[in-house]
Amino acid sequence: MDASANMTPDPASSAHMPRHGIRSLDELQQLTQLAAALSGCSTLLIHLCQETSITLITGRQWEPSAQDLEIPFCRFALSQPEPTVIEDADRHPEWASSPLVAGPWQFKFLAGFPIRGKQGELMGLLTLLDPQNLHLDSAVLQALGIVARQAASAILLGDTRARISQLSDEHQKVKRAYDDSESFYHNLVESLPQHIIRKDLEGRFTFANQNFCRALGKELKDILKKTDLDLFPAHLARKYQQDDQQVMHTGQKIETTEANEGLNQQTSYVHVIKTPLFDTKGKVSGIQGIFWDVTEQIHTEQNLASERQLLRSLLETIPDHVYFKDTASRFIRCSRELSDRLGLKNPSLAVGKTDFDFFKEEHARPAFEDEQHIIRTGEPIINKIEKETWQDGQVGWVLTSKMPYRDETGTIIGTFGVSKDITKLIQTEEALRQAEQKYRDIFEKAVEGIFQTTPEGHYLNVNPALARIYGYPTPEALLDSLTDIQKQLYVDPSRRATFQRIMKEHGEIHEFESEIFHRDGKKIWISETARTVCDEAGNILYYEGLVEDISERKRAEAAMEFARDAAMESNRLKSVFLASMSHEIRTPMNGIIGMTSLLKQTSLSEEQHTFAETIETSANGLLRLINDLLDFSKIESGKMTLEKTSLALHDIIEQSVGLLADQAQQKGLEMILKLDPQVPQQVLGDPVRLQQILNNLLGNAIKFTQKGEIQVMVQTLKAQRDTHWVQFQIKDTGIGIKEEAMESIFEAFMQADDSMTRQYGGTGLGLAITRQLIELMHGQLHVESTHGKGSCFWFTLPLEMGKGKLTVERSTPYPWSGSKALILEPNDHSQEALAPILRNYRFDYHFMTQGKQAIAELSKVQRSDAPYRFVLVNDSLKDQTGIDFCQVVHDLKLSPAPTLILMTSIRTQPDKKRLEQCGIQLVVKKPIMQGVFTRGFNRLFKSHASEPEIEKEDTSAVTMHQVQPLSGEHPEVLVVEDNPVNQSVAEHMLKKLGFRPTVAESGDQALEWVQRHPFAMILMDCQMPGLDGYQTTYKLRSMERLGQTKAKVPIQIIAMTANSMDGDRQKCLESGMDDYIAKPVLIHTLASALKRAMNLEGDSTEEGNPHPEEASTKSTSDHAPVEPDRPTLDHQILMTYIDEAADKKESMLAKLTHLFVDNECPKRLEAWREALETTDRDAIGRCAHSLKGSAANMGAQRLSQHCAEMETRAQDISREALEQGLDEALALAQEACDALKAFLDS
Repeated sequence: MDASANMTPDPASSAHMPRHGIRSLDELQQLTQLAAALSGCSTLLIHLCQETSITLITGRQWEPSAQDLEIPFCRFALSQPEPTVIEDADRHPEWASSPLVAGPWQFKFLAGFPIRGKQGELMGLLTLLDPQNLHLDSAVLQALGIVARQAASAILLGDTRARISQLSDEHQKVKRAYDDSESFYHNLVESLPQHIIRKDLEGRFTFANQNFCRALGKELKDILKKTDLDLFPAHLARKYQQDDQQVMHTGQKIETTEANEGLNQQTSYVHVIKTPLFDTKGKVSGIQGIFWDVTEQIHTEQNLASERQLLRSLLETIPDHVYFKDTASRFIRCSRELSDRLGLKNPSLAVGKTDFDFFKEEHARPAFEDEQHIIRTGEPIINKIEKETWQDGQVGWVLTSKMPYRDETGTIIGTFGVSKDITKLIQTEEALRQAEQKYRDIFEKAVEGIFQTTPEGHYLNVNPALARIYGYPTPEALLDSLTDIQKQLYVDPSRRATFQRIMKEHGEIHEFESEIFHRDGKKIWISETARTVCDEAGNILYYEGLVEDISERKRAEAAMEFARDAAMESNRLKSVFLASMSHEIRTPMNGIIGMTSLLKQTSLSEEQHTFAETIETSANGLLRLINDLLDFSKIESGKMTLEKTSLALHDIIEQSVGLLADQAQQKGLEMILKLDPQVPQQVLGDPVRLQQILNNLLGNAIKFTQKGEIQVMVQTLKAQRDTHWVQFQIKDTGIGIKEEAMESIFEAFMQADDSMTRQYGGTGLGLAITRQLIELMHGQLHVESTHGKGSCFWFTLPLEMGKGKLTVERSTPYPWSGSKALILEPNDHSQEALAPILRNYRFDYHFMTQGKQAIAELSKVQRSDAPYRFVLVNDSLKDQTGIDFCQVVHDLKLSPAPTLILMTSIRTQPDKKRLEQCGIQLVVKKPIMQGVFTRGFNRLFKSHASEPEIEKEDTSAVTMHQVQPLSGEHPEVLVVEDNPVNQSVAEHMLKKLGFRPTVAESGDQALEWVQRHPFAMILMDCQMPGLDGYQTTYKLRSMERLGQTKAKVPIQIIAMTANSMDGDRQKCLESGMDDYIAKPVLIHTLASALKRAMNLEGDSTEEGNPHPEEASTKSTSDHAPVEPDRPTLDHQILMTYIDEAADKKESMLAKLTHLFVDNECPKRLEAWREALETTDRDAIGRCAHSLKGSAANMGAQRLSQHCAEMETRAQDISREALEQGLDEALALAQEACDALKAFLDS
């Protein structure tokens, strides 16, 4: 029976087949029928293999049961590699008992053909069953194997169809989901308020929602495939593209808020999110952007932040107590001022606390009740004055306002308040009340009179004291009697008018003195101090003030004025007497000194020369006595004034030491200067008075020292900003001072004892003057001394640094810097003085004290790799002379031969031939100073002369006829000078030096001259009326650059001025001048300057330093008080004007003397007098300047110095001082003219 049509596979079983699914059973049923036909079997089954089970799919002539009787056989057949065929199953030992065989079916033939896939995998089983014992041949078995393989194909085909159907269903589901998603996404994108876009890797738009399109005012089709550059301004497009590139390169999103400024200058804000787009392979394929306007949100946030900051600032800075409390009166927040007052480090620490935590019950309880009342009723409390009592017992007062604190619904959720501390106000009110009471007490009980008056002059209120002063019994009596102050009270009614005018102009008046009538008719003096009292509109209400009776004081002042006038007249008479005596004594003394000076130049016997020197010494001593007396008189009367001008401190110190070195060496004393390089070069001070101090102390040291040495030590003790405290020490090995005389030596007219006066002479004024000068300079003079061993005087001065250019450092690197130097110097202190100078030259130096030791050292070292380059020898050695030592060194013929330098005293003049024989190349005069050393080495370094270089002595006393002409070419020199005396001096000097001078009286005239004549050099006066020397030089240099001068090369300009300060030198050089000489001009000074201009002199001068030849004239005309040590005339200057004229009247000296005495001096003094009549201070300064220069050229030092002082002070001093200045100038001029005439007659 064919039951296949009745057999349907279990749908549940089919649903659990994970490996195979069959869409239709037709193919398999057909295969079972084919297998039945081939085998003749009645029952055929096809099972499919599952992972853990076997499932029947189709069968023929088979009724499946719940027991699955075929399954055991199927499992067995599936486990065999080949088809299983069991015949005679009923007799088979293994299968006879099988339910298929022994059961109701009684199958005797069992066969199973595994169904395998292409790879041999099991897919199922073709089972053949029959109750007959069949025997199948191999062909049938082979055909059944083919059927099994066809079954495998059918199964695979069914699986494929099922998969295709399943995929089709899934595709439809996905498509429906995609359509739904696309619709949802599109609706979502278009419904969102944001702007949404997409771009590809090239920045082209691939999508944009309608909001974006509407924002641009374009259709989507006009946006797609466009870039930012097509749609936006270039700067914005580049910004957008940069952001896009960042997102695509990093794969990270960007989220930011951008500020954009519109055409209306309004700023809008856009929040932007840009994220990368990825393709199916995970690569970035573009970007997606979402952005929306957040301007309102930003503004809201800014407003909220501003409000929060305002509240925070308010609470942090408000000086009042601000606080917020909840309904339980607990602090929610408070101001910084309140938390500080509560003693808290931070306002947050007050949160949760109440007034009871900080205040006593007496304040906390009422405050709590007030706040609870506000919470209940909503009624505020405004400006309530409260007394605060703190836990620590302090009491204060506050002005409090409290209001209800509501939420947004209007519900009261607490209170807030502001309390202003008015403790000081309460205290002030109390103090005011007390003050009013005190004022009333003062008003009633005061000694001074107190008043209130109307502006018109009627008393409103007076105190009892004023009534008593005016002679009235009571204030009421005064008010009733004095109804018109101006007419009834003042002796001079105009005083009241003056009082009213001052009050109107200034609103107050102080110590206004007037004479008034007492009630009894007598006159008394009063002093009034008053002020104006006005209303808020500025209208005067009344005057109030004090009145003091000053009648007694006025009488005392009158007496004092009478005494003062008498004293001033006495002082004037004394000054006139001293000036007169000075003039009367100086005139013959100058004649004596001048004649003695000339007498010593004649042929005299030794005895006559001694007499002449005695006369000269005595005369100079008398002049010093007069000068000391005049100086002391000025100091005692308080008329001594100090200048504060720029000065070269090193130069002044070296000049003082050099000036007195000859005196010391004349007595056989060693003079040593130890000048610390750290001492500033340029300072502010009085150069003349400083030099006077040094000269006095050095002079005393020389006077009281018979043997040994004198040391001058200068060092900086400390420096602070622009001030250096410089200490000066002068130490000698002289007679010393007894201990009991230490104090008295500084008193006027006192010396250590009377025997010193007899032995050493002197007035005893030197140290007194020196000490007071030092004190005027804010210093103090000290002394240490051991009787019989010596003394040390020292003082420290605070010196401000000079404002001009500092003196150039002397440590200029030389070609031989670093060379070795051997110094043969037996004196330890001289070694100490030399050491810093040698360090300044960067020498590797070594000191020795004995000649033999030095010879041995030289013999050894000269053969080494580091020989001595220089040997400096003191001329005074213990075992031999310095020259003899040099002879020995020279004879050794050392290789390399050292440069020999001899150090000798000023008075020693070594024989040049002897120096040449000894190989000495440089002679330096002692005391060794930086300036002396520098000049000597300058000549040594620059000349390399075979002839020894001997440091030049002062040649300022050489007369005119001894000067040799500098040039035989007679070059033209223009003299620009407005002073006739100075013109004549320069003109005659230039002629003597072989030049052709031309005189220009002004700067304008000089500029005209240079356009017509090729001048080689110009002597330029710096201070002239109109165009001064600086302006003239500046214009001349401009003309040279434009080719407007006759000279083919730049003209050498040499400045001439009476101001010898370093700042003036620098000013000359900066204005375009080439060199500088100070007045009075000495012929050798002029000759040296002309040599430098013509490049005839080997020496060059460092900028900012005076030339060596000018050292003697430095400070001659400095702006300082008249130096008392100076004689009326400087004979050395006058002797330079002596020439070989046959007729004395035609000599240069005679011409200059007559020009000065008869013309220049009277003319300038008369102009000075006229200027004084109109108090024309500028004209007085010009007259003083002009007379200063001509007087200096005539050697009238005291007159020149006084004129310099008046030139400087003319703008500042009183009219009386100006008159005294002219009187002194007239006296000094007369003195100078008399002395000049006496000198000329001699």
